[in-house]
Amino acid sequence: MTVTESSSSITEIIDELTQSSTFVDAMIGVGVVKDSEAVFFEYIGEKDHRALVDRKSGKPVKAFGNVWLIGISVAEDIGKFKSTKLNLYLRTGLGKTLLITSGLNTIWSQCVLTGLMGLLNNQYPLNNPISIDTWKGTSAMKPCFAAVKSNNQKFKDNDMYECLKEARAENNRAKVIDICRNAVEVINNYIIVNDELAESQSSVEVEVIDENTNQLQEQGDF
Repeated sequence: MTVTESSSSITEIIDELTQSSTFVDAMIGVGVVKDSEAVFFEYIGEKDHRALVDRKSGKPVKAFGNVWLIGISVAEDIGKFKSTKLNLYLRTGLGKTLLITSGLNTIWSQCVLTGLMGLLNNQYPLNNPISIDTWKGTSAMKPCFAAVKSNNQKFKDNDMYECLKEARAENNRAKVIDICRNAVEVINNYIIVNDELAESQSSVEVEVIDENTNQLQEQGDF
């Protein structure tokens, strides 16, 4: 066997094979943007970012409507502060994938997770479109809050809300993170199970009996 040298370096090949990240069309962060009323910012490259505003009106984008939740995860040791992040993958109606990322213990992440758990507890399928509204608080730190809605109805897991409220009152950051981790695991498992179910249903072979000839016909995948 003859091995020829490829123009691509072996390092690039290994990097590609070992990467497990999901392709996204845009990466969006949550938080106060200096000298702006924006609640979201768009990552530009690895270091820069800019306020996310409507390019026609110039007003801050505060809501993502009619999006589908296609993935959720916790990312560890991110950035120079080694932060723990919530990663939320959303698909738009045009098939674009957005990654919204925020500190796992932030108020915004707590609001979103409480809302998503509220959807599950109300037996609302997460493969239906949702909307996520975001706004700034009025306290000195101006934290970002969020509401998860479906058909203009806001959803919230009251038990999780009370547990987080108690943990914050105790200033117990570790407890807040544990509660949020558990919620991410539950939501992620739901997404995985439903993806596998949808995939299995899409490849079922259906057998149809022709009553006139009593011949068995097999239909292909549909």
